[in-house]
Amino acid sequence: MSSIPAKALPTVDVIYPSIPVFLYTNPYLVQLLIDPVLAYTESGKWALVFCVHDLGASYPNAAGHNDGGGENMPIEESANMLLMTAAYLNAASPADASAFALKHYKILKQWADYLVPNTLDPGYQNQTDDFTGFIAHSSNLALKGILGVDAMAQIAKYAGRSKDQQYYNQQGSSLITQWVPLSEDSSALHLKLAYDMPGTWSLKYNAFPDKLLGLNLVPSGTLQQEAAWYAQQEQPYGIPLDIRHSYTKADWEMWTAASTDDLALRQNIVDALYDFVNTSPSRVPFTDWYDTISDTQTGFQARPVIGGIYSILARLNSGN
Repeated sequence: MSSIPAKALPTVDVIYPSIPVFLYTNPYLVQLLIDPVLAYTESGKWALVFCVHDLGASYPNAAGHNDGGGENMPIEESANMLLMTAAYLNAASPADASAFALKHYKILKQWADYLVPNTLDPGYQNQTDDFTGFIAHSSNLALKGILGVDAMAQIAKYAGRSKDQQYYNQQGSSLITQWVPLSEDSSALHLKLAYDMPGTWSLKYNAFPDKLLGLNLVPSGTLQQEAAWYAQQEQPYGIPLDIRHSYTKADWEMWTAASTDDLALRQNIVDALYDFVNTSPSRVPFTDWYDTISDTQTGFQARPVIGGIYSILARLNSGN
């Protein structure tokens, strides 16, 4: 996940993991979080077709990146904005949801249209877990983009664009049908970290919006297979983020817990995270990046992403 330098504004991919707490307590706060990003990208000063990563590198000046620069994450941030918008619309009143969807429809559609041809097999892109480095053919990043496409169908519904709603629904269904075999490991035991990396695995925390928004794109058999695999990867203080390291992310663990219907796995994730917080010798404000074996902080602390701890409650509150 993107760290926030002392003089930088919060990034879209740091805002995104925080939204469960706002959805649970006051969904209007989600609108307030995404409004500045929409305003800047709609201003015309950001010329690229995908969403900007942040609103500027010199806090508190929201000067943006008019040159198209910054730590760009094209699929990551475009999908994040679509998913956050759909989550807000689902929680808003019908009148407010319709007005918001219509007001920002052009830019949201632009991002969805970027994702349709680009998200199934992401190129060598940066993504939210940027401390792990760029990755090509990322299964988890592809999943986020696919769900973002289908979220656009919900946005189109609120905007009264029935033809667009049907189109993005069809695109989402087509993409997920292709995603599953691309992601499936030859062992048939789990999904891969990346399409071209057999024998690897990672937490598919990006499945959470599928449940939160009631998209129901990811096949239940795939989710059950992943749950069984995660249960085998449990360490004393959680499940590693992926096969490459023993560290994990507290927010993504809770997103994973909220994405599964395996109640035993969900409880185990919660219990392991609690044990880490309760016993870690790293006595710092709640860190979201820690080691599942050594019980110690790896980096980051007191960041907005800790709002992801509310993921299960946000899903339950959504009724999905």
